[in-house]
Amino acid sequence: MKKLIGLFMIFLSSGLCASAQSAFEKKITAAVTQLTSTEPTNENPVTLNARILLEKDSIAVIVKVRMAPGWHVYQYVPSTMPYIPIEQILKLPEGLQAVGKWEISKPFPFANDPGVLIYEKQAWFVHRVVRSAGARSGGVIQTGLYYQACDLRQCLPPVEKIFDLKVEPGN
Repeated sequence: MKKLIGLFMIFLSSGLCASAQSAFEKKITAAVTQLTSTEPTNENPVTLNARILLEKDSIAVIVKVRMAPGWHVYQYVPSTMPYIPIEQILKLPEGLQAVGKWEISKPFPFANDPGVLIYEKQAWFVHRVVRSAGARSGGVIQTGLYYQACDLRQCLPPVEKIFDLKVEPGN
């Protein structure tokens, strides 16, 4: 009987964790959708913004990118190509630890170069972070992107944009 109760408790607690996780997932999806940045222009063809979403000891770091019409950034570039793909940046303070890899929006094949994957209009990136047991609250997460923006006539020099995001309850 004790084994049965123990199994039931494990099943119940895993179900509660799954529902809590799915609630956080919904918040992350909504935050990605709602996050905006300034309007990109031909002079500044790529704009981005970042934020964090905090729920207990779980944090989602969100970076969203917008591109002006006709401009794109690279997600994947074969080593034989001269383009520079996006590099996501994540620097964490003591007491925070990254979990897994970056979740990314779906890139598109570049019609002009087979094997190259790009983003046009917008893209988003999410990385999960957890607070270590006993870690103090607060600190600053640095996140952003290193990227090269191109249109059909030109490629701009690579750019690194970093945001300092304070970790506080209610982010």
